[in-house]
Amino acid sequence: MAYEIIDDLSRADIAFRVRGGSLGELFSEGAKALVSIMLHDPGVIRPNRTIKIQCRAGDLELLYFDFLSELVFYKDSELLLLLPERIDIAESEDGYRLACEARGEKIDHGRHRFIVDIKAITLHHLSVLKENDTWTATVVVDV
Repeated sequence: MAYEIIDDLSRADIAFRVRGGSLGELFSEGAKALVSIMLHDPGVIRPNRTIKIQCRAGDLELLYFDFLSELVFYKDSELLLLLPERIDIAESEDGYRLACEARGEKIDHGRHRFIVDIKAITLHHLSVLKENDTWTATVVVDV
């Protein structure tokens, strides 16, 4: 499922919406949207490095925020562009827990042509909702 840009939600930042048939698919689609917003051709990312990401949060919105923030953190701190290979989300007594195996590679400016650099995930208008059998997430990113 593709992402959609929401033009009228935020003036200075970029807002997008993704959908998924499961929570894992929703989180994966959010990660793909981040890379698609940043790069001209996200298909050039070679999956030659594996990173394990774990997050815990009291609710799904904060778990989504933390997960996407981890991907931005790895981009900035390790210069890694990552996409999830496997995501497991479980509900626990104190909220939700996520375990992700992500694969990607170091940024190569010769191959990875950036459109924009996402600096941060924001809490502005952040939502994770289930309607019928479809999960939807709305996210605003700081560029």
